[in-house]
Amino acid sequence: MRTLLILLTSSLFSYAQPNCYIYAENSQERKACELSYKAIQYPQGSKASQKLFDQAIAIAPEFAWAYYEKSVPYFKRGLLREGLDILNKAIKIDPKEYLCYRAYWYWQYKNYNLCIEDLETYYKLPKAYVQFTPGGDKDMRIILGLAYAKTNQYKKGIEIISNCIINYKSKDDIGLTDYHSLGILYVLDKQYSKAIATLKKQLTINEDMADTNYFLGIALKEKLNLVEAKKQFTKALSKYRETNRFININAGFKVYLLDIENEIAALSQIN
Repeated sequence: MRTLLILLTSSLFSYAQPNCYIYAENSQERKACELSYKAIQYPQGSKASQKLFDQAIAIAPEFAWAYYEKSVPYFKRGLLREGLDILNKAIKIDPKEYLCYRAYWYWQYKNYNLCIEDLETYYKLPKAYVQFTPGGDKDMRIILGLAYAKTNQYKKGIEIISNCIINYKSKDDIGLTDYHSLGILYVLDKQYSKAIATLKKQLTINEDMADTNYFLGIALKEKLNLVEAKKQFTKALSKYRETNRFININAGFKVYLLDIENEIAALSQIN
């Protein structure tokens, strides 16, 4: 799986850090790069770091990474408009590098149509490469599929996520929640047999998500396999109550404790 990638990506201070030595010594870009590296030694969003990014931008207005780094704390603090005003400048200079990051924040703030627009634009770029969410938990193609599902375009979402999984070079590239995402979309599209097969496959990769058992229970219930459905809901309840349970970051479709309890209660009345 991509566990190692997730650990490595999560440990980085920044996204797509450049190598300052690729720029000519004493060039404006080299100076801007070095100032930006000084900036990230300070706490993110601090006055000292922001001043250094401003200096870097003043020296080299086409140095995209400084705009990107300057924008990050605004997004993390919920200041979407302010973050976008800065990040958009980085995207204008280097769309291949930063479009996916803007799409990620559109996803986070539930602007699904704008997320779709950015990702569709990105994947049409020459030599567009695989990018992941910050932290490395999901391929951005999975996010694209989920964003389509959020606009009720389930079949489009299924197509995108299925193709993403099929096109992985090896089984080791499959993320810890990829089949979960695909299984949810099958449930939403009422393709319950495919949902059951996909969610069971998810359990062979990562069986620690209460949400997977919940959605598997929903699919089984719709197929009138009520005994197995109740077993899955019960497993979901048990996992949900674990203090160290696996949290599916960027799940898109959240399951709440009350959802699980309601399903168990409904099936208990039938039996």
